Amino acid sequence: MPHRTDSDASAHQDESDRNAARLSKFLALVLRHRAFQFDLRLDDEGFVPVDELLEVIHEQGLDWVTEDDLAQVGSDHVRKRFEIVDGKIRATYGHSFRKPIRYTEIDPPEFLFAGMAKNKSTLARSNGLKPDGRQYVHLTDTHEEAMAVGSRADQEGDVVVVLAKQAAEAGIPFHKPTSGLFLSPAIPSKFIEVKMEFGRRARRKGRRR
Repeated sequence: MPHRTDSDASAHQDESDRNAARLSKFLALVLRHRAFQFDLRLDDEGFVPVDELLEVIHEQGLDWVTEDDLAQVGSDHVRKRFEIVDGKIRATYGHSFRKPIRYTEIDPPEFLFAGMAKNKSTLARSNGLKPDGRQYVHLTDTHEEAMAVGSRADQEGDVVVVLAKQAAEAGIPFHKPTSGLFLSPAIPSKFIEVKMEFGRRARRKGRRR
């Protein structure tokens, strides 16, 4: 039997990582945005039968994928991007379908946060937060996560603070599909404050004494 070298193991791991990334990207496309293009019918909570999804995946040339691979991709991310329940699978957030995905309503913490570019935070103060192509506004429960999300789109920006408890008491629904992520259909401007800057502009201000 041929001896397996460290380079062989590394190459195998690289291929495995590429396959997982390819599968994750395809799952996001189908389960968040284009299920109808593949003749998949999501239920009210965004689930489709695993066996039907596997048929679609195999037809797209990913014939190596099993249900175990789906479960692994769903659990690899810090935020659980996909979940399997009773033989059905869904994306936990990020949907753009016209028909809203139904989630259980929860009582939010006092404050939630969103990181965004400066021009968007200015609009949020006057117009509130809107889903912007998704079904829900995405929020987090820490400043740090909000800054990390915001910096992906812009190296400089603001952290918007949502007075979530007050908003909920006023009848605005909140949901928590996975750890650290909160969703709401929209947040009126009266429940929004801009508290923190991040990026180079914030560092320059911090150096002024």
